Amino acid sequence: MNIKSKLTYRLLIMVSSIWLIASVSIYVSSAEYRQEEFYRRLESRATTAARLLIEFEEVDAELLRKIESATPIKLPAERISIYDYNNQEIFSTDEDNLMTITPETLDRIRLEGQVQWQQGEIEIMGMLYTDKFERFVVIAAAHDVFGKSKLENLRNILIIVFILSIIAVAIIGLIYAKIALQPISKVVDEVNTIGAGNLDVRISEGNGKDEVAVLAITFNKMLSRLQDAFKSQKAFISNASHELRTPLTSVLSQIDVALLKEREKAYYITTLKSVRDDIQNLSELTDKLLLLARTESFTESFSAVRIDAIIWQLTSEMNASHPEYRIKISLSEDIDDERQLTVNGNELMLKSVFSNLIDNACKFSPDHEVQVRLSAMKDDKLELKFSDTGIGIPEHETGQIMQPFFRATNAVSVRGHGIGLSLAKRIIDIHQGTFRITSVAGRGTTATVTLPTAIF
Repeated sequence: MNIKSKLTYRLLIMVSSIWLIASVSIYVSSAEYRQEEFYRRLESRATTAARLLIEFEEVDAELLRKIESATPIKLPAERISIYDYNNQEIFSTDEDNLMTITPETLDRIRLEGQVQWQQGEIEIMGMLYTDKFERFVVIAAAHDVFGKSKLENLRNILIIVFILSIIAVAIIGLIYAKIALQPISKVVDEVNTIGAGNLDVRISEGNGKDEVAVLAITFNKMLSRLQDAFKSQKAFISNASHELRTPLTSVLSQIDVALLKEREKAYYITTLKSVRDDIQNLSELTDKLLLLARTESFTESFSAVRIDAIIWQLTSEMNASHPEYRIKISLSEDIDDERQLTVNGNELMLKSVFSNLIDNACKFSPDHEVQVRLSAMKDDKLELKFSDTGIGIPEHETGQIMQPFFRATNAVSVRGHGIGLSLAKRIIDIHQGTFRITSVAGRGTTATVTLPTAIF
């Protein structure tokens, strides 16, 4: 069921419920008023008859019967009976005995003062009438033909009006729902025209204030994010393909040249070393690409990791593979507890970040030296600074340095892929830390990582 139908049904149910409650209330109130008004008329007729018979000596039962039969204000099917204290009927116009009066009924009337009940279509009212010396029971009955006819007419009118109102509300509800949802339908039509090939298209934001406008604005923001993601993905695939093709092409060309004719042993050894370097380069690139993809949907759990232990381990491993690297590590004086060096994180990812920063610092410095300093901050955070005195980064390229596959113009001569810093930024973001780079071309670069310490 669509929203338009739901709105119509809900409006129909609400209006129907309100109108039904109002109609029933009107009918019940009218029925109660008719009954009360009719019993007042019966009481008046009973009181008049009793006064004529009891208080006026000139009026006897026979004369009263003639008066009652000749009165023009008599109610339809009216009957009046009067009983003395011995339950003897001293006056009655109920010649066909339509009213059933028992001694128990008379006793109840004397006890309660007034009793009302219904016998078929006849409504009966009994009351206690007293004079100076005696107590009489007066019973009056009649058929409220006109009152019930009016009440039935009111009921029919209410039913007809209720049905017509429901039909009118249903039609109006459909029209109203269509008009109310027209802006949403317009948004849906515009959204259906947007695909992967035209993500730059934006839907109309209307007046920019109502709920539909807020929805359109939110959707446009999502489109902008999707467009950026598509562009990033497209650029990533293009750059990754290029980076992967380069070493593969180099390997294939060297093998093809070596197979053209027989060569000396030294040539094959040189070729194999060159192929090995290209394959190693390709392996490093593949590892970084896999790690980069892993950071896109990271769902792994963290554990307590000692940062100083990772730094010392990396120092040992890099000194073994790169003897020319000089890694100098220092701890600030305010670190006096191992908890200040422990963070919640993924050891493999953090090791990848620090390895890349140390390798970059040593690789782009003439003296192959990096200063690594660990400092405890006041807000339960650990700060790591990786400083070098290398070639630095041109000022106008500092803002682009963390984009995937971007390499500074002064670094193209050094082997690399341009993935490391963007990967480091994503990993630090996953660990709810901060990562920033400050650099001066020709003077060096400082990479600063801040991580929240573990809570014990």
